[in-house]
Amino acid sequence: MSTPNFHIIGLGSMGSIVAFALQKRFPTYNIIPILRSEAKVKLFKDNYESKFTLHRQYSNKTDISESFNLTTDLNNVKEDHIDNLIITTKTFQTIDALKPIWNKIDETTNIILIQNGIGTYDSLVEKFPEIKTKNFKIFQGVIAHAVFGNSNNFTEFYHAGFLDLKVAQINGFKDESKKIQSIKEVNDLIENNELLTTLKEIDLDCKVMSYQELIIGQIKKFCVNCCMNGWTSILNCMNGDLNYVRESTLDLFEQTIDEVLKVFSKSPDYKEVFEYENKENMPLVDVSFKDDYKKLAEWVYQIGVIDCGGNSSSMRQDVINKRGTEINFINGYVVKLGKKMGLPKSEYKVNEIVVNLHKLKCEMIKNGGAV
Repeated sequence: MSTPNFHIIGLGSMGSIVAFALQKRFPTYNIIPILRSEAKVKLFKDNYESKFTLHRQYSNKTDISESFNLTTDLNNVKEDHIDNLIITTKTFQTIDALKPIWNKIDETTNIILIQNGIGTYDSLVEKFPEIKTKNFKIFQGVIAHAVFGNSNNFTEFYHAGFLDLKVAQINGFKDESKKIQSIKEVNDLIENNELLTTLKEIDLDCKVMSYQELIIGQIKKFCVNCCMNGWTSILNCMNGDLNYVRESTLDLFEQTIDEVLKVFSKSPDYKEVFEYENKENMPLVDVSFKDDYKKLAEWVYQIGVIDCGGNSSSMRQDVINKRGTEINFINGYVVKLGKKMGLPKSEYKVNEIVVNLHKLKCEMIKNGGAV
């Protein structure tokens, strides 16, 4: 039996904890990080011995990985075929990252997207229509772990909160019109898919679930991102700083989340999940959150501000470091979906304000303005 190969595009905050967990649990597997350039690979090797450091803030422990000697760049992937591909790049970087290696990917490749925001899959199908026509196997990962990087050292990361990784199939169904999965279908998928069986074993508390469970989890995590990423990037603060005035923060969260739920519930793409009813032999899914945006805002506050108070959101880090951000796939996606359905602007005005303030903030910092 050949040694399993796992290619990881992106070795940032999320890519680092996935790569480390894979390496630790399966030291004989070929773990192959793919960086954006040959120069970055050389720097990683020469200056850092192809290792990275993870500071586990929740346990006051520091882990240093073994060398990732198979690290390569997008233009020098040696393998003729990619069996398992883990994508952890920023949402807006995904298509460009896939172009150089797309000829190594086909319908037998297991592809998982572990990213913030929503909308990457739609963009991929638009660029690579064979994903649909040939029914590629694509999975979505919704990661709740809080991780941020050192602005001065791309190999050093701070794991501020240990939570979980939710995974489900989003493409490659036998019948594309029937994505709602039974418990048996999910169990059969886990038993017969190398990527899923592997992720279940690593130390990230990976939960493989049905499509409908994942979408619910994704929407809830999306609400976290809309609140935490958007507002912390505008205010340039750590997550926990939002706790200084709880009432004001909760009010912002409630307005942001109320719009998310209203817009998503009206979208044909999510209607089946929002109207899901629990039945025998089907996964038990709690969809009560859709009717109580204030309760969901409280949950987001607890997760983002309290439990992960020591975290600096990825979007805030991108703004500080004058990098591109994922705002169009987070708050911007709410605006895009609302406009697509022809909803009045009042249905998504708070999220549009977040997008506009965020983009203004980015330009101010790029041009030496206020921080």
